Amino acid sequence: MLTNRRSTMMIPPNGRSTTNYQPGAPPNLSSLKPENEPHCSSPSILTSTTPSLPGYRVVRVLGAAYGSTAYALKDTKSLLKSLITGSEVKSVTHLMYNARDQALERLARDCVARGANAVVAVTFEEKEILGFVQVSVSGTAVYVEREKQAENPFSPE
Repeated sequence: MLTNRRSTMMIPPNGRSTTNYQPGAPPNLSSLKPENEPHCSSPSILTSTTPSLPGYRVVRVLGAAYGSTAYALKDTKSLLKSLITGSEVKSVTHLMYNARDQALERLARDCVARGANAVVAVTFEEKEILGFVQVSVSGTAVYVEREKQAENPFSPE
């Protein structure tokens, strides 16, 4: 049986490899979502809105980290129409998801540049200024290690 070598090697059709590709790994979440639905992509490091990560111990605190972006609101016609009809403005929803993802990715890059492998106490702030949407993300860059698991007294041995 003949096979397409490219498909057996799991190389994307455009010939470029992705940075987060791992053989045998399931497809990432963004490839499973339809393009017409808004969705968030997951950052490349551990993030948490809480001050700690369950199952991990903070070894070093590396300081505050930030990420922000600004997008122009262009779709005024559909925005005004939705205000009248009371419906969702899908273009603005997509814009907000994309802005949050980009700001979170910039936060992750800032943390990795500092030597962190996680961010705790992540906060999001969204503003609209003169027709622009600004999304800011901040958190504390930390280096964490997995806590040792206590032995289960009920495990059969």
